[in-house]
Amino acid sequence: MSIFALFRNCFEHFKGKFQKNYISAQTPKQFAQKKVLVLDLDETLVHCEFKENEDFQHEVLLEVIHKGQVYKVYLKARPYLNQFLQEISKDYEIFIFTAGYEAYCQEVLSFIDKKKIISDYYARGSCQFIDGICYKDLQLIDRPMGDIIFIDNNPNAFINYKDNGLLIPSFLDSDDDDCLLRLIPFLKYMAKKKDVRPVEQHLKNYEDNNGTIVFCEAQNTIQLEQEEPDEDTLSEGKVIKKEQEVTDFDIKHKKTQTQIENVNKIKSKLRSVTLFSSSKNK
Repeated sequence: MSIFALFRNCFEHFKGKFQKNYISAQTPKQFAQKKVLVLDLDETLVHCEFKENEDFQHEVLLEVIHKGQVYKVYLKARPYLNQFLQEISKDYEIFIFTAGYEAYCQEVLSFIDKKKIISDYYARGSCQFIDGICYKDLQLIDRPMGDIIFIDNNPNAFINYKDNGLLIPSFLDSDDDDCLLRLIPFLKYMAKKKDVRPVEQHLKNYEDNNGTIVFCEAQNTIQLEQEEPDEDTLSEGKVIKKEQEVTDFDIKHKKTQTQIENVNKIKSKLRSVTLFSSSKNK
């Protein structure tokens, strides 16, 4: 690395200590006459990879500076994300709660939330890791629990808030994924509830009354398992898979759980693909 590049990395690192690239809306409580939607980031709203992959069609290449090192992040947003945020913000105050590091979270949000729709975010420093499980404490958000819906692709995230949790299928890269689009009418329906709990029961009632399924069976096939992130891992975990169970599909990340023929190839428990999981091998 050249002296110029080293100086640039150090400058950016220390600048990040005093200046945030992404400043959230921070809606004052007295104006928040809405329900509250808490959203996970990785594999819920976006999918990122950290090496160039010809089989992964990213939208944007971001640079994340973490501990003085620059990482390349190849990002793809979940289909209908912009429409989802625009529509849901009419009825909900939106928060992000991720186990990713703050520097990573800021860069991703600066791309997906240019209109500053999101009220605030909570990153890894706000999470607790106990026995390899990541806990996200909704009490930090300081809103009535009866107003909060928490959407995550990892069921362990809301172990302590099961009545608030809604499990969404993981997004890896599929252009056919329409989970966010399907969620909009359900969340509009939930915005009228005095108490959103238990969210899963309300979802069942909604599906029964409307004769519809929000998440199809193929999307719900993959089971997730949480692992404590490594120190050098900027997002939420690793793919947990035995060597003999890894398939060509897993390696290439082609069109994921929205295609049932591909889903049936995966028999092991899968945790969402992570940031910089291979950074130690560089």
